[in-house]
Amino acid sequence: MYTTNIQGAEELDKRYLARCIRKLKEWGAPLDHWECIDVIDVREDDEDGTLSECELCGCANVRYEHVMIHELYFETVTVGCICAGIMEGDILRAKERERRMRNRAKRKKSFIAKKWSQPEWDTYRRQHRGHEIMILQNPESYAVYVDGQVHLTYKGEVIRDFLSAAYRAFELTDPVKEVLTI
Repeated sequence: MYTTNIQGAEELDKRYLARCIRKLKEWGAPLDHWECIDVIDVREDDEDGTLSECELCGCANVRYEHVMIHELYFETVTVGCICAGIMEGDILRAKERERRMRNRAKRKKSFIAKKWSQPEWDTYRRQHRGHEIMILQNPESYAVYVDGQVHLTYKGEVIRDFLSAAYRAFELTDPVKEVLTI
């Protein structure tokens, strides 16, 4: 069976694997050599937010969505960790990505909770992972300076509160793309 080509599949339930392979075949999609281009934490800004559903196996408890592409398939597929590993042929690699995302989520929680120095009434400063961060409060918005570059938006919106500014600072100093480089 196809499992011999998947790293880490020895411990996998064969019925689960067969269901995933069957779904890919139904879609007319390639069975291997998929690439993960992004990992999305669906609870990134809301620890109690709704979990996602894996497009391949239907599991409704996915917190970290692995966005998969294949040059021979027409769209991206968003899946959970094990399905990502099946698609790319390396479950251990997908588990490592997931572990890195969990660690990043912990760092973010810690980052938000830490105190900022406030040398001036409208300016907050600190460092994170070697980056100099400054948040400046304007009358109607906030500006985030990281390594001398200014950022005025978070998720496409003008930054209107300190928490969003802190989230933007974290995103800039601890990007998800580092999780993907395994």
